Amino acid sequence: MADVDLRPVRVSVMDSAIMPELLKSYGLKEVRAIPAGTNNTDFKRLLRGTDVVIGGYSYAEQSRVANAASELGMPFITYPVITTVLPDGIPFDELEFPEVALSPVSNLLVRAFQIVELLKLFGGTPLFPPDALVVYLEHDTLDLRLDRVRLVLKSVKRY
Repeated sequence: MADVDLRPVRVSVMDSAIMPELLKSYGLKEVRAIPAGTNNTDFKRLLRGTDVVIGGYSYAEQSRVANAASELGMPFITYPVITTVLPDGIPFDELEFPEVALSPVSNLLVRAFQIVELLKLFGGTPLFPPDALVVYLEHDTLDLRLDRVRLVLKSVKRY
């Protein structure tokens, strides 16, 4: 992957702790933190004017933010299973994500891989659903394993 210039990029991130600081170190034009528990009606207002959204928090909160991002025409990088949902691709709510247990260390690793996915979005080949990346950390031995997985599409009910 060639050098990626993120200076013109504006990012919204579902995190108010470590991730905004990590992102700022890349010299992004703007980093907006989306606080946990934000009201649904505020998502579009918070996201407007950004280029990409990085997920976090619960599945339900990510679903609402991912839908707002899609309506505004911007990519959404998921958490803790990592893939990039495009506005004209497979919708977030049609994907079945595996359960992933996180510790403080594995959370930091997932956040780092979300930044790698951001770099790939602007200068490489990111993962698109149904392809995704899962970070597994064995807590006793601290062995790290990265698995590329295929997400299952939820069945669509037909009436």
